[in-house]
Amino acid sequence: MLKKTYMTDNLPYIQAIKVPLVADLVLSPTVLYDDNGTSICFETEDEQFGRITIQKMDGIRICRGEVPPYHDPRENWEDFEPGTWVYRVENSAWLMERYQYEKKHYGHSYEWGNSVDEMLTDYTHYYFFFHDEFLEVIAKGFWWEKAEQSLLGKPLSVGHPFLNLQADFTEELNINETRLYIKINSKSQQELYTDVRFCHQTILELWIKIKSEYVQEGTLKIKESKGVVLSYYQPRFGKEISIKKGIADLADLENVLLSKP
Repeated sequence: MLKKTYMTDNLPYIQAIKVPLVADLVLSPTVLYDDNGTSICFETEDEQFGRITIQKMDGIRICRGEVPPYHDPRENWEDFEPGTWVYRVENSAWLMERYQYEKKHYGHSYEWGNSVDEMLTDYTHYYFFFHDEFLEVIAKGFWWEKAEQSLLGKPLSVGHPFLNLQADFTEELNINETRLYIKINSKSQQELYTDVRFCHQTILELWIKIKSEYVQEGTLKIKESKGVVLSYYQPRFGKEISIKKGIADLADLENVLLSKP
C-alpha cells in the first residue's frame, strides 16, 4: 500500500494497475494516433507483442526520461510488485486542467447532451512506464492484447471490448411498437466485473431491422466510477441513461425503456 502521506496531501501519486502482460522495459513503444483511435504497440518481456488501445482519449503526451514525475511506489521496495508498468495517477493536475478546458469551451454542448462533469467521474489519468520514456493518457479506459506477431496497424482482436458483439440474436423486445433484436455478451458476470476495471464492457446490444438491414439502436454497458460498477444504456443518438448499480439485465433495461416518455 502507498504511504498515507502521499494520499492525503493532494500531491499527485501513482497506483499500479496489474495487466496480464509486461512490456519490454528496454525497447521503445510505437504510438499510433489516427481515425481508428489511439494505440500503444510494444514488444513484451517474453519476446511476444502487445498492444494497448485507448477508450475515448481526451489527451496524450509522451516524454523522455526514466524517472516518473510522480511519486513511484517502487521507491519503497516493500511496496514494489514485479511486472508493474501501468499506473493510475491520482490527484492529477493535468486531468483537472483538461476538465476546466472542456467545461469552459464545451460545457453546454458536450457529447450529445451528456454532462462535462463525467471528466471527473469517468476519465482517468494513466501512466505507462518504459525504459527511456513514458506515456500519459487521459481517457475513459484502455484494453490490452497480446500476440505472437506484431499488432501494429492490425485490426482489433476478436472479442475486443471496443468491437460489436460477435453473437447471434437470441432475444427480442417490443418497445412502443418497435421490435428490438438482442445480442447478449457471453462473458460471465465475474468476467465482466474483472474486465470493467480496464474499460467499459458491453452487456448487450439492441438492433432494429430496417427493410432487410439490421441497424444498431443502442448498447447496455457497465463502467467503473470511483470503485463502483454502474450500468447504463447508450442509445445510438443522445446521452447515456443510468440504469442501476451493478450489472443490469434485459428486464432492467426494458423497464427503463418502457418508462421513457
